[in-house]
Amino acid sequence: MIQAYVLINTKIGKTEEVAKTLKDMPEVKHLDVIMGPYDIIALLETDSHDSIANTVMHKMQTIDAINHTMTCPVVKVNI
Repeated sequence: MIQAYVLINTKIGKTEEVAKTLKDMPEVKHLDVIMGPYDIIALLETDSHDSIANTVMHKMQTIDAINHTMTCPVVKVNI
């Protein structure tokens, strides 16, 4: 399973609307509304890096109320 955190900047006043839309996506396993330069952080979980990219580019970035996203893939390390 591949995971990535996606930091999302929304248009002013649209954060709740975007969060509700994202919550219905099966790839979104968890999301939080946050404060700072980004408004939402979402944890995605899929079977491949291609699926992560497809979700971000074709599902998330096409939501009109989203200004910007930054995708941070999770890297598994032995600590």
